[in-house]
Amino acid sequence: MVSNEINLQQPAINALKEINDFLESNLSEIVTIILEDYVKSQMGLTNVFNASGLSKFLLPISRMPKDGTDWPTVDDMVKQNQRLVVFTSKKDKEASEGLAYQWNYMVENQCEFL
Repeated sequence: MVSNEINLQQPAINALKEINDFLESNLSEIVTIILEDYVKSQMGLTNVFNASGLSKFLLPISRMPKDGTDWPTVDDMVKQNQRLVVFTSKKDKEASEGLAYQWNYMVENQCEFL
């Protein structure tokens, strides 16, 4: 697993362009982005993903697991060039922008301190 830190003190478009450059240069890598989403403008995230060039790498929600099905394999994601998995904290953006609502696809561990 590769972890690259991105300077968060910049416009989102710049950070997303860095991710685009990474995916362009590393053809077998997959990137996951989990957004704490405060974007209010209609199609705002879609517009910034399009402007950064990242849209071409998005794994569509139609290929994400539903009802216990499996995720696509890494090999399949690489072959299809769908190497960017994006989750948003806004439930309505799954229907309006095609971005996966995080809690439809992940669970949070409950910590217990003894």
